[in-house]
Amino acid sequence: MATIAPPVSGDQRVVFHDVSWETYVGLLDARGEGVVRLIYHRGVLEIMTLSQLHERWSRFLHRFVVEITQELGLELASVGSTTMHAERLQSGGEADESYYIRHEEEVREREEYDPDIDPPPDLAVEVDLSSSSGRRMLVFAELGIPELWLFDGEHLAFKSLGDDGKYHPIERSLSFPVVRSVDLERFVKRRGTIGENALAEEFRQWLRESIGATGEQP
Repeated sequence: MATIAPPVSGDQRVVFHDVSWETYVGLLDARGEGVVRLIYHRGVLEIMTLSQLHERWSRFLHRFVVEITQELGLELASVGSTTMHAERLQSGGEADESYYIRHEEEVREREEYDPDIDPPPDLAVEVDLSSSSGRRMLVFAELGIPELWLFDGEHLAFKSLGDDGKYHPIERSLSFPVVRSVDLERFVKRRGTIGENALAEEFRQWLRESIGATGEQP
């Protein structure tokens, strides 16, 4: 049975129940690379097409992650919306953006994700313009992604994976403790008021001052 969610800001979702793992993997192979997202969790398959606004927010947040790692002198392996799935968990999906930071060196030469070999990304970024991220958060939690940034078009929340297998709000990023969600949200919400390059430069200046004030080291 399929459930069709009304489009919000251009994003559209269709959810199918009682879908076998083999069907999910077959759809992944048939889809290839594209802007259609497939989320699978224990027999429930969600298919989502992404709007231009969704993609703009996603790439905008990606730029901040890159700026932070550069200013902190950290290496970064950006794996974007790589499909991560594990048959033993009966779960699979793609975040809007995902990154290896602490484990960057371990995956530096990897070309494909293998849940039996590779650690989960250290950070995932998810844009949720339709309040539909609950199932995706379940998948990310089961895959073991320790940190999630969730942006709903208005507010940015940092979340960490707890021992109970659920995400809980945190004030500061696990990957970048110098950055608080409220500080980054202040810059994110200014998208469209000035050019992206100008805003990125303002953010870099703020970050340098914050690092200098706190003595934060990578």
